[in-house]
Amino acid sequence: MGQLSNELSRKGKLEERADCHAISALSFADTTQVFMAPFSWQPFFLSFVFLFLTTAHLHASEVIPGVDELVYNGFLKADLNLDGRAFLIEDLLSLTNIPDGTSGHAFCSYPLSFQRIPGGSISSFSTTFVVAIGFQRYKGHGLAFVLSSTNDLSDNSPGQFLGLLSSSSDDHVFFAVELDTVQNPEFKDTDNNHVGINVNSLVSVESHTAGFYDSSGDFQNVELRSGKPVQLWVDYDSKSNCLNVTLALYYSMPKPELPLLSASLNLSSLLSSRSLYAGFSAASDKFTSEHYVLGWSFKLDAEAEPLDYSQLPIEAVKVLRHHAHFQDPIHLNILGAPLVTSFAVLFVLAILICHHLRNKKEDKEFEIMCGPPSFTYKELFTSTDGFNDKMLLGKGGFGRVYEGTLPNSAQSIAIKRVSPESKQGKREFMAEIAILGRVRHRNLVQLLGYCRYKKELLLVYDCMPNGSLDNYLYDKGKPVLDWVQRLHIIKGVASGLCYLHEDWERVIIHRDIKASNVLLDNNMNGRLSDFGLARVHEHGVDAHITRVAGTWGYMAPELARLGKATKATDVFAFGIFMMEVVCGRRPIGMTFAGGEPLVLADWVLSMWRSGSITGAVDPRLEDYDQDDAELVLKLGLLCSHSLPKLRPCMRLVMLYLERGAKLPELCPASLSIDPGEEEKEIDQVLCPSGATTITVLSEGR
Repeated sequence: MGQLSNELSRKGKLEERADCHAISALSFADTTQVFMAPFSWQPFFLSFVFLFLTTAHLHASEVIPGVDELVYNGFLKADLNLDGRAFLIEDLLSLTNIPDGTSGHAFCSYPLSFQRIPGGSISSFSTTFVVAIGFQRYKGHGLAFVLSSTNDLSDNSPGQFLGLLSSSSDDHVFFAVELDTVQNPEFKDTDNNHVGINVNSLVSVESHTAGFYDSSGDFQNVELRSGKPVQLWVDYDSKSNCLNVTLALYYSMPKPELPLLSASLNLSSLLSSRSLYAGFSAASDKFTSEHYVLGWSFKLDAEAEPLDYSQLPIEAVKVLRHHAHFQDPIHLNILGAPLVTSFAVLFVLAILICHHLRNKKEDKEFEIMCGPPSFTYKELFTSTDGFNDKMLLGKGGFGRVYEGTLPNSAQSIAIKRVSPESKQGKREFMAEIAILGRVRHRNLVQLLGYCRYKKELLLVYDCMPNGSLDNYLYDKGKPVLDWVQRLHIIKGVASGLCYLHEDWERVIIHRDIKASNVLLDNNMNGRLSDFGLARVHEHGVDAHITRVAGTWGYMAPELARLGKATKATDVFAFGIFMMEVVCGRRPIGMTFAGGEPLVLADWVLSMWRSGSITGAVDPRLEDYDQDDAELVLKLGLLCSHSLPKLRPCMRLVMLYLERGAKLPELCPASLSIDPGEEEKEIDQVLCPSGATTITVLSEGR
């Protein structure tokens, strides 16, 4: 959006862009460009086409997620939050594709921090993505790459608002690069085919007709709604406040030397104000408009990783084009209708056969890894009165948990019913069965068995009638836990975690220790649950876990930066958990005055520096043992030390809690380190050597 630069100033603009353009071009081999003809869709036939793709082209998209970087060469395994009309068609991300005037969004599930240290420098960023927009026959308003202070834009206006907020009067802030295909005078649009830069407004800071500058500096127009995939690069240098936006035809040409847009833009206030979610937003009007994203790469403080074109779901786009003429009834004649019907019937038969064979293969894989199912669906259906809402214990991103009673034994059970849309996939489900089915400890939730029924996955546990610990810490309707109960729960969870790390036949890294994953039985004993993210390795061998997983606030620095999960990262999370239970505060919360972000560990340390660490104890606790409270808080700070080698192992933690060993003399200064030392320590974790994080932890035994 914004005013179109006139032709007389274009040459001067080119020179300015050349000076500001700092990201080197990528070189690609020339290949044939994919074109897509105009078409509309009937929902039933679209399903047939993509089910055929599922059976005929079962490639696995390459997904490389990380805290400072993500690379999605296709979106089959992407860690994204989708809302509105957004959904996945195999590896292809579809933001909108139906004529109902709605929007669709896809955001990375975790926020990105562009300022690592408060008051520190702002990170630069680089991103590239491949999109295909609409088709010439229909209207579509376009899509935008977005950095947003929220990932919940599900209620925002569609149409000309591109699924973004229509005003910036609330506390929502965003940065967007829009690919707009409808001219809206209210937003001072250049034309109906342009690229624009937006900051907290739908009126662009700068915009230009979509296209690119070739090697001779001549402008070549690109029709965004042609259905041809195009690639964009967005590069922001925080030091020079220079933002470059470059567009090119997908795959058939390298990244142009000169950017399409080059703006001097200071984003410091926006990027430093809070963590932002990266993703895409698109909107349709009353006519069908398709907005697809084929691949996406993003990186902080470096050039975005090039996309692997061999992995992108271009075949899906080819099928859309190939079957376009089947979707418009006026193109079918009487003789052609029987042929199309026969073809559709053959598709359905092939799909059913492949689906049956795949299910058989999956059943065999499950039984090899997890053993045969322990319960029938009928047993679990009956025990919960048909999964009645009256039997519902709770729900989350994985699905729902129901209370039930086994008909033969009258045993009380809890059934986790994992929905097909759950973030907990097949791998996590199998991991939980394989691990919990073999471990036995009084402070671990006991898995009784599992069941698979159609697309549903069901896990059966001992029932924990008192629910999760976080309800007692934060739900005002629950009774306040006294000091004896809290200390008992902390010691119980420590015992269970020590068993996982040290006493079982192999090492189990839990990777998601937090208050909501601690369940309470009839006697208020704490039991560690939810092993969906857990991983296993042999004693004395370094863990090879390189995917970031866990919950923000409980994640150790080396885990967030390197994705390396070890016993030390579990100990870090347990340290945060101990302070959370004693203080009755969440790991990341808000200050009572001013609403500023508050990191629990930093707050406890500040209370210690002010003269009384027990001042951090939950004010609702009227009577508690000050010596025990001081011990637990100091031990929590030691366990959550930013240097992994200084954290004690869980066996030593148990000795400290049981007074079997004396906690070393500590002072606030001993728990504060120079950021340079932390960088050096993390670099050492990367270096191949015999001294791994796991063996360092063993020194505490």
